[in-house]
Amino acid sequence: MNKMPIVRQILLDSDAGLLLYLSQQLQTQSFSDFKAQFGFHVDEYCTQVGSNENLLEIQTRLLLTLNLSIVIDSQTPLDEAMLHALEFQELLDTQIIIWSQNNEKLFKPISEIKGTLSQLSEIPYHGGYLPGFEIKSQFSLTYSAGTLQRSKSNELTKESKSLSYSPGERTPVSGQYELIDANGESTTLEVTSIAGNPFPPTSEPNQSYRLVDPTVHKKS
Repeated sequence: MNKMPIVRQILLDSDAGLLLYLSQQLQTQSFSDFKAQFGFHVDEYCTQVGSNENLLEIQTRLLLTLNLSIVIDSQTPLDEAMLHALEFQELLDTQIIIWSQNNEKLFKPISEIKGTLSQLSEIPYHGGYLPGFEIKSQFSLTYSAGTLQRSKSNELTKESKSLSYSPGERTPVSGQYELIDANGESTTLEVTSIAGNPFPPTSEPNQSYRLVDPTVHKKS
């Protein structure tokens, strides 16, 4: 079974993609007090495809773990930093639930999120390391397989191609990424990056990466 298009649909769909939605929310006033490294890594623990006689279409169930890193001021006391991270996690989970409630492609909204928060440690940030936390949010999604196929999840949308990623951010989708300069123009250089791995440092400041060719996962 080809799992990658399903995960890509969840992350990058232009109408109801979780990644695009959260990216927009992190720019709002609610998150203005947080310095977040927006580099989601998704672990797909299980995928079940099943049918029900009472339903017209096959359902695809996904159990996902969403990882996000946030960095904090090194001068912040440990207790205050922990409260800061817990508040961020609560806001993040709330936005995920709101997204699911407004997503017509889901059979039902998310009813439970199991969240974990790491200890304060040095985490990758823009090619270096800063003190911060890793947040994990695990939840289940139930899609219509037919809906996913009609949405052409194996094709990147114009919006997803316009996303750029800074050095140190975790790669959302395995593939070829072009290096772009501070003006958003291509440098003609490309790198291959695997989902979950941090993007490498750049030779010039204010450079970033943009997906140009996702890796195709063949059916086994």
